[in-house]
Amino acid sequence: MNTEDLNTILEDDSLSGESKDKLVALHQNISTKEFSDLLDEFGNQYVEFVQEGGGVWGSALVGYLYGLEIFGVRFLKVAGTSAGAINTMLIAACRTKEEAKSDVIKDLLFSWDFSDFMDGKTYVKTTLHAMLNNKNFFKINAILVVIFIIILIITPFAIPSGTILNAKLMFLIPLIPALILFFCIKKLYNNFRKENSGLNPGNVFLNTMKNALEGFGANTVASLNEKFIRKEYDLNLNYRYGNREEYYTIALQSIEKIKIKNQEHIDETRYKMFYNSAINNDYYKNNPFYQLRSEYVIVTTDINAKIKVELPTMANLYWSEEELKHVSPAEFVRASMSVPFFFEPFQKAINKNDDSVKYAWKFWMGTQQEDINPAGVFIDGGSISNFPIDLFHADEVFYPRLPLFAVQLTNDSNILSERGKTSEEIMATPFSYAGNIINTLKGFNDKTFLTKHSFYRLYSIQTVNCGTSSWLNFFMKKEEKEDLFNRGFQAALDFLNQFDWEKYKYERMMLTMKEKKILKEEDTPTVG
Repeated sequence: MNTEDLNTILEDDSLSGESKDKLVALHQNISTKEFSDLLDEFGNQYVEFVQEGGGVWGSALVGYLYGLEIFGVRFLKVAGTSAGAINTMLIAACRTKEEAKSDVIKDLLFSWDFSDFMDGKTYVKTTLHAMLNNKNFFKINAILVVIFIIILIITPFAIPSGTILNAKLMFLIPLIPALILFFCIKKLYNNFRKENSGLNPGNVFLNTMKNALEGFGANTVASLNEKFIRKEYDLNLNYRYGNREEYYTIALQSIEKIKIKNQEHIDETRYKMFYNSAINNDYYKNNPFYQLRSEYVIVTTDINAKIKVELPTMANLYWSEEELKHVSPAEFVRASMSVPFFFEPFQKAINKNDDSVKYAWKFWMGTQQEDINPAGVFIDGGSISNFPIDLFHADEVFYPRLPLFAVQLTNDSNILSERGKTSEEIMATPFSYAGNIINTLKGFNDKTFLTKHSFYRLYSIQTVNCGTSSWLNFFMKKEEKEDLFNRGFQAALDFLNQFDWEKYKYERMMLTMKEKKILKEEDTPTVG
C-alpha cells in the first residue's frame, strides 16, 4: 500500500479513530508481506475465504473483508453460512474478481434496515423490539406477572361477600388470567401452524437480496456461475515464481527439506511412495494451476433429507438445470439464513421427473427416482455447519499455492460461556444441562473437523469479538453497524500483521504428510 492509497483510506468516515491509528501503525509491515503464491496482473494475492454465520453481526464480516482487500487480498473461493452466506453471495456477484468489493457491500449493508426483514405480525416485531432493547425485559415482566397473580389470589379474601355464592364466584377470579393465557397460547400456536412455524415469512429479505443481486447483473444462478466460476488457465492468474515448471520444482524441494528436517520421524517406505508419486505427477509439472478453481459455496440444512447442503454444488437435488437458468441465487441465501422459528423454513418442491434432478439424487444420495423426496425444507445452515471450513480442506494437496483464511464471530457473553465450567455449573438446572447439550451438538461437524485439524486454528482463523451486541438484534442502529464494521476491520489487520506465508506452507505440508502417515504421529510435535 503506497502513501496515496493510505491517505485515501484514512479519509473514510466509516473508520473509527482507533481503526485509523491501527492502520497507520501496521500498514508498512503488512504491505511488505506475501500472503499467497497466486497473483493477478495487478499484483493482487488470492486466498480461499470462509465466513461464519452470525445474524446481524454480518457488518463485522464486511469490516474484516475491507481490512483484507485494502492490502490486495482477493478471493478464489468463498464460503459461508447465514450472515456469512450473505457476504459470500455479494462477493461472488459484484464486480470482477480483481476488484475490491467491500466498499460496495458496506454501502449496501448500511443502507438496509434490518428490522424490515421482520415481516411477520406487528405484535411479533413489537415484542422482539422490547426483548432485544431492554436487558431487564424478562425480569420486569416476571415481576409484573407475580404481582398480578398475588393481587388475584388476595382479592377473594380482601373483598367481603354477602352470600356463599358470591364468595365462590370470587374464588374463580384467579382462573381468569389462566383462561386468557390459554387462548393466547392457542392463538400463537395456530399462527405458527398457519405461518409454517416461523414468526417471519422472510419474503422481504428474499426480495431485498434478489434486487441487490440483480443490480450486479446476477439475475440467475446460471448467470452468476458463468461469471464467477473458472478453472486453471481461465482464471488468468500467475504463479509467483513462474508459470512453467517452477511450482513443480519448488514443491519437490520443499518435500525434501521436510524430510531432512524431520528425518528421525519419517516412515521411509511411505515417504518413497509419496515422493515418487510427486516426481511422476506430470499434471503439476506441466500446469502449475492444475485443479485450481474459483467457486462460491452457500451452506444450508435440509431437514427433510436430513443433510448439510452445499449450494450451488448440490443444487440439482432441488432445482433442475432449466430452473437454475431462471431462479435467483438469492434463494440459496434465503435457505441458509432461515433461523428456526424466527423465520419460516424455505421450501422447494422437487421435480422427480427431471433428468438432472434424478442424476443428482443418484449421485449424492444413492436414491432411485421413486424414492426422491417431494420437497426440500431448509433451515439455517448453522444448525449443522455454521463455520464450514472443511469445504476447502484438500486431502491431496501437492504443495500450497494459496492459503485458507477464515473468520469467526463471537461476543462477550459467548467468550464467558466458552470458558470451562464445573460439573455443578453445568448440572445446576435442567435448563443449563439442556443448554450445554444443544451448544455441543450445534455445529458439531465444524467442531469435529477443527479438533482433528488444529492447524487451521493456528494459521487460518481469526475471531472477531462483537462486544455486547446480540446476533438477533434486527433493530440495530447505524452506529452499532459501524462499531461492528470497525471491530472486523481491526481484527483483519491483526491477522495480516502476524500471518507468515512461508510458515503456513511448511506446516500445511507437515499436515499432509501426517495425514498420509509419512510422519509418525506418535513422536512428531506437529499440529493436527
